[in-house]
Amino acid sequence: MKPISENPQAVLDFWFSLRRPGKKDDGRVREALGGLYERAARGELDGWAETPRERLALILLLDQAPRHLFRDHARAYATDGQAAALTAMFMEQGHWGDFTPLEIFYATHPWLHSEDAQLQARINPVYHLIAPQLPGLEYMARTADLYLDTLRRFGRFPHRNAVLGRASTAEETRFLSEEWGKRRRTTWDCPLARRNPFLPPA
Repeated sequence: MKPISENPQAVLDFWFSLRRPGKKDDGRVREALGGLYERAARGELDGWAETPRERLALILLLDQAPRHLFRDHARAYATDGQAAALTAMFMEQGHWGDFTPLEIFYATHPWLHSEDAQLQARINPVYHLIAPQLPGLEYMARTADLYLDTLRRFGRFPHRNAVLGRASTAEETRFLSEEWGKRRRTTWDCPLARRNPFLPPA
């Protein structure tokens, strides 16, 4: 896989060609988007934010790409704030133009990844609206509920504590050992979710 040149459409074409994006694609994402991610992180591609589809490509670089490039490392979250600011631009305009539900799904993901409960509360209805329109991704509405509930309880995502060097409270430790994994699996446990092409294999 050759590195993608400075071309927003090429970023979109690459990302949406991936089947069930996950750990297995880390190498491909690194080769294709690694260089562009570094430029986006430095603000060199900020001009892409001016139009919706280019903005979506920039969100993919700042929100999705680092989770493949720096898996299980604190740097995976380093550009979350930049990505969240781009999602805010979409939310403020109040419409999605010709975006498909799957494109809306990725355009709003920075807020779903955010540890800001207010942003989670604002994006939650969007996931309840679009999830039924995403074959195999219907479970994402329940996932959004789980994320919002977690932030309201703890003010952060306890499952990130170890990677980010944060000490977990006793309550968070109990939550991680007794609830988190079980509740996440429960959100996926439905016939529609089982055919989701993006869901990690059991």
